[in-house]
Amino acid sequence: MSCKNETKTAEVENNTPEIVKKKTPSVANKTSKGTFLCKINGKDWSYTKASGIVLTHKKTGIVTAIVTFTKQLEKGKETLQLFYDGDTKQLEKVSVHLKQPTKDGSRMTAMYQLLVKGGKRHPESKISGTIDLSHPTTASGNAEVSKIKMLFEANKLEDESMQIISLSSIQFSGIGYSK
Repeated sequence: MSCKNETKTAEVENNTPEIVKKKTPSVANKTSKGTFLCKINGKDWSYTKASGIVLTHKKTGIVTAIVTFTKQLEKGKETLQLFYDGDTKQLEKVSVHLKQPTKDGSRMTAMYQLLVKGGKRHPESKISGTIDLSHPTTASGNAEVSKIKMLFEANKLEDESMQIISLSSIQFSGIGYSK
């Protein structure tokens, strides 16, 4: 009799993974598409994960809200981060990491950054936006960013037009954040 019970248990265990296998592809398909956020140099950019955090610097008391959009790729990931002043709710900095083809046929992470004050800027750079943290667990906001210069090794890019990027208008809501 114990053999029969063991067999039945094994059958139940085998059925459970089959159900999981059926659900997994639909989640993967949904994740691989992502959620549209903006256009970067005219091309759609979607994210597969979004999160936020509100930090208070221990010594200065400066509050910063950071919203991170991550796009999972087959190899690696891309990110777009928006940094807001937690007190004024104004956009202070944008950081973008994109996987780009190089002249030698490989791929590199192209890093872009634009600050309201300081940093290397293109003369026509623009940055503005606001964040709403009135909901205790989700953030919403917007950003307008254009003419962001690549920080390092821009001469290695296969497509020279990607040395400076512009983003279409960004609108987001319901992004979970923690303090």
